[in-house]
Amino acid sequence: MIIFISVLSFLLDGILSRYILPNSIFLPLFTIVSLVLIYPYFNNNNARYFKYSAILGLLYDITYTNTIFFNFFVFIIVAFVVGILNYLLSNNWYVNIFITVISICVYRMINYLFFVFFKNQQFSFSVLCKSIYSSLLLNIIYCVILYLLTELYSNKKKILRSK
Repeated sequence: MIIFISVLSFLLDGILSRYILPNSIFLPLFTIVSLVLIYPYFNNNNARYFKYSAILGLLYDITYTNTIFFNFFVFIIVAFVVGILNYLLSNNWYVNIFITVISICVYRMINYLFFVFFKNQQFSFSVLCKSIYSSLLLNIIYCVILYLLTELYSNKKKILRSK
């Protein structure tokens, strides 16, 4: 289940990024959403989850951003936030939406601050907010659909998940 969700999200990120304009309000971050959705399937094995997130971030770096180790560390930070929020909250669809929103905000803030500090870009709160809200709608829809599908499948096949 973990690999299916990750591969699907990873591939959809690449496919939709080709067809959606960068100034659209439907920017995909499905790989970040997959970090939220796969966490319960690790059954509280956080070390394995962080390793998996780091590998996914490294693959994301190599495939989509032409950087090395940037998203590796960003994905670990997002995975840490997901782990803390899942520890504090129960696992259901509206909590997953909340964690997805927080994860997207963290991812976008880290990326934007990187550009401000290292690419000599001027800080603009409106640009940061636009990058966050343009990523929310499509990714929340994806989160809900994939959560419901994985919930049905894991209940049918009796796949264990942490609560």
